[in-house]
Amino acid sequence: MDNGTKISSNKTKIPAAALVLVIVLVSGTAFALERKLAFPVSGVVAKVMVTAGQPIKAGAPLARLDTRPLEAEKSAADAALVAANRKLEILSKNRDRVRQLFDDLSASGEQVELAEIQFVEAQAQQAHAKAMAVIAAWRLGQATLRAPEDGTVTAVRGYSGLVVNPAAEITAIIILSTP
Repeated sequence: MDNGTKISSNKTKIPAAALVLVIVLVSGTAFALERKLAFPVSGVVAKVMVTAGQPIKAGAPLARLDTRPLEAEKSAADAALVAANRKLEILSKNRDRVRQLFDDLSASGEQVELAEIQFVEAQAQQAHAKAMAVIAAWRLGQATLRAPEDGTVTAVRGYSGLVVNPAAEITAIIILSTP
């Protein structure tokens, strides 16, 4: 499922972010499905925005992590990408300059190779910086846990200040039996 959502039963272990919101999702009138929702990223819960028994609409925010560390991570990744882009631009010009000097018989083949190696390394650094910026943006986007469908909150197992970690495991507890 998306957004760290896991369908669970009494004995199923779910990767938790220790915060578990149990929501009964009603599909028509035929049956209800119970889902345990958790954050897919680590952090500290800043706010839980729902209570047990509360009806919710798809996309409604349920809980939010403190975004300051995630925003800092994104800012650092964005700055690293800017630096990598600038370095690549400079080394591209340097490579072209050294090639021209080689053509003019003013640079050695070794200097051309060194300029080419520096340029290729800068390309790799730029690709890494782009990937880190994408990951940081995704992690920041996961700081708000949202309802995947319309339903009713049946239990809230989280609170402000709770440290969550999706790498930890907790045993799921079913609170509600469905009709």
